Amino acid sequence: MVSVIDTDNDGKIGKRDVETNSALLELELREEKADSQRRMAWVAIMSMIVFTVLLFSPIISDSRVAALADLLGLFYIAQAGVVGAYMGVTAWMSKGSSSVITRISETTNTNPKRVPQPAQPEL
Repeated sequence: MVSVIDTDNDGKIGKRDVETNSALLELELREEKADSQRRMAWVAIMSMIVFTVLLFSPIISDSRVAALADLLGLFYIAQAGVVGAYMGVTAWMSKGSSSVITRISETTNTNPKRVPQPAQPEL
């Protein structure tokens, strides 16, 4: 366990090692969360496609489709909401993901001098 936490292999666990491991853990958790959200969005898209194909196939009668029309409308709205929320959250989270990478590079940097970052324009 010490070899996993000891990032500089000096046999001691220091503040820099703890900071590096916590930043890496945070990055891994974000990646797992993004993967789960991506899978949910793909399942929503695929379920909309499958149900659309089933509705237009002769397997389901027109009277059943007419009876379930209101429920099917809600289903499509909900699935489109899942996909839209995924796209919106992904775009929003991509703006803040650079802070974790910056923190990791700062903790693993052997040079103690900080390089000033250029100011980003506000939108």
